[in-house]
Amino acid sequence: MRAFIAVEFDPAIRERLAEAATRLRAASSGVKWVGLEQMHLTLKFLGEVEESAVDEVAVVMAEAAAGVAPFEVRVAGLGAFPPHGAPRVVWAGLDDSAGHLKGLHVRLDSGVAELGVEREGRPFAAHLTLGRVKDPRASQGVRSAIERETAAEFGVQRVEELVLFQSVLSSSGPTYTPLRRQRL
Repeated sequence: MRAFIAVEFDPAIRERLAEAATRLRAASSGVKWVGLEQMHLTLKFLGEVEESAVDEVAVVMAEAAAGVAPFEVRVAGLGAFPPHGAPRVVWAGLDDSAGHLKGLHVRLDSGVAELGVEREGRPFAAHLTLGRVKDPRASQGVRSAIERETAAEFGVQRVEELVLFQSVLSSSGPTYTPLRRQRL
């Protein structure tokens, strides 16, 4: 099964993000927007894992969360990856100046590597994906629309738990099912 470890966000923050995506949608076609219910912060993408490994992943989550108290992150600003040139991913920023999210990512990445999951090859950048640019011709409109939203504020999220999700892909979009939760 396809799986990932993430942080869920409050419905009010997701609603504000969806409103921003609606404003962007009007200025940019060719983008596949993330649905309101699918908005989350991926801390570690696991890829394909055996169902029998779910309990082992839950142990890694518990070890990564050990000693980490709940904390807050500010959700603000919109941007794109890559930062210059034709955008491929539209995102909302997360202020993780204390490094809590990065620390959790590093601990999860190390823990699941011991289970055979490949380590992340690029630096961790805390963000919420809002959309993926599917048509390169849309890139200029997307970049211009994002520039009008760089100062947008979406709220403060209290991070209290990690969630292991199963992801089932279909033509109508992904469906995420929580398999395990780990409190901080």
